[in-house]
Amino acid sequence: MKIEDMMNELEKIVGLLNSQNLSLDESLELYRRGIEMYKRLQEALSKAKIEVEDLYAQLHQSEVKTDADDRSAERRED
Repeated sequence: MKIEDMMNELEKIVGLLNSQNLSLDESLELYRRGIEMYKRLQEALSKAKIEVEDLYAQLHQSEVKTDADDRSAERRED
């Protein structure tokens, strides 16, 4: 399930919990579903954060390498 879908599902659950037409059993079941969705969402967001950090590190490494290559090329030209 996509992060956006999980967020929408969690918002839906919260909306239903905020309605006053639920029995205690219905509220408890929705609360359980909400907790599970929250856990899945947190896990997905953590994975996405790690992926973004890895991509940023790769970009930074390639920029450093490019800068070093540019300096080496300039020294050879001199």
